[in-house]
Amino acid sequence: MIRNELQKILNIISDKTESNPSSGIMDSAVIGESGLPESEARKYINELAGLELITVGIKFSGADFRMLSITNKGIEELQNQEDR
Repeated sequence: MIRNELQKILNIISDKTESNPSSGIMDSAVIGESGLPESEARKYINELAGLELITVGIKFSGADFRMLSITNKGIEELQNQEDR
């Protein structure tokens, strides 16, 4: 079970990608929707990536964002949360 803060970010990513690991969302969109300070939201994004619940794409030259995708493990985590 993950903390509420992490679940909030994971839910946003899941909603925006329709729980499709092949789809991605810009990290800036997730941060904006979370309503959290950027540094705090990025900390949670990094923690979710460390838990392998999301993937964080590489930052391309000239881009000011990274693409985030939910993983199958992330989808399972959300399903486990709903079952409780």
